[in-house]
Amino acid sequence: MEDLIPQPVSRPTDDYSAGHCWQYEIRLKNLEEDLKAAGLTKEDAEKLRVGDFEFSYVPKTEFQRWMEIVQFIRRHEWLGKMPNRPTHRFIATYRGQLAGVIVMATPNSFSNLLGEEDRNLEKLISRGACISWSPKNLASALIMFSIRWMVKNTGFRIFTAYGDVAARELGTIYQACNFIYLGQNSGTRYEYFDANYPDLGWFTDRQFRQTSQIKRYCRELGIQWRHHWDGFNGNGNRVVNWSAIPDKTAEAIKLHAKSHKALCKMRMVEPKHKYASFAGLDKKETKNLLAKFKTLHPELQNIPYPKHRGPTVGSIELTELADTAVKETTRPCQPLLENFEDCRPADKESEINNGFITIKEVAKMMRVSTWTIYSLVKTDPTFPSLNVGLKKKFVVDRQKLKAWTESKSAKGSF
Repeated sequence: MEDLIPQPVSRPTDDYSAGHCWQYEIRLKNLEEDLKAAGLTKEDAEKLRVGDFEFSYVPKTEFQRWMEIVQFIRRHEWLGKMPNRPTHRFIATYRGQLAGVIVMATPNSFSNLLGEEDRNLEKLISRGACISWSPKNLASALIMFSIRWMVKNTGFRIFTAYGDVAARELGTIYQACNFIYLGQNSGTRYEYFDANYPDLGWFTDRQFRQTSQIKRYCRELGIQWRHHWDGFNGNGNRVVNWSAIPDKTAEAIKLHAKSHKALCKMRMVEPKHKYASFAGLDKKETKNLLAKFKTLHPELQNIPYPKHRGPTVGSIELTELADTAVKETTRPCQPLLENFEDCRPADKESEINNGFITIKEVAKMMRVSTWTIYSLVKTDPTFPSLNVGLKKKFVVDRQKLKAWTESKSAKGSF
């Protein structure tokens, strides 16, 4: 029986540097077994076209198909597990065989791309994978089918997706679907690892707040879980009803969660690429959605698609951060800002800010990610930054930055 259960896919190692993303690596590894299971030869697979496949929505009442989707994601999607809050599922089949899956979910945090009042119009394309022998255009065709179905049958109009640099993803599928690129500044900044539960792998701090995790804390504390402590949010997802839990009990649970977090290993991770697509019932609605987005977010217009397959810095454990975060190993040492005056921003806000510039402006001048600059702020006491707010709003002294970069370039330490 265990042989019939797909094993979780392996995760990319820190030194993985192939010219393709990790999910494509999984596709290559699975090909021989997948062809045998489907009764196909390589020649048969090469003849397949998108038109040979059927697309459909899978309601949650179809339990058998739902379990097939879970197993498919477990075998073919690089994360190897379903998202926390899945809401809609779409599939592509070939002669009844499952060949592609898209899972949409409630975003962990809404993007507000159309303003706070329309934040609930967003749906996250959280998981997606195609079987190894499918034609290369099947994934993009399934994504577009999923979006069209959602627009026709639901009120959702914003569809967001991420490309994880840890798996060397660029978001090529979303580029092929003409998604709007929103930049590389999304996702968690820290991941955690619990040595007592290694099968979880590295996870975000959301794990400490999940209902299942809170219930585990209660068992460890000898607290009996009450039925009315279970609650549901506006999307019908199960959450903890903290208002129903006695104050002292809630305080004990939260303190236990903090203790658990403190015992876990922690590392910094590089931000993800983010994409968005706006779709209406007709061209007019789509045009109005795009117009509103452009008005609210002029800074997100016409950002070019990324072409360099990351990570540019990699995932860095905090215990090793001081030794690695400020090293540049992908290119020979050279002055970072050869034409410092020519590179600096010319906007008026920077000129009147008493010689200080923002972290984002520094990153742009140095041609690195903002994550790299924040790493320097955290680990290098000589970096000329200044905290000017209670919420850790850092600025950088322009003149001191010039001297700092020249010093680091001379020493070959950046």
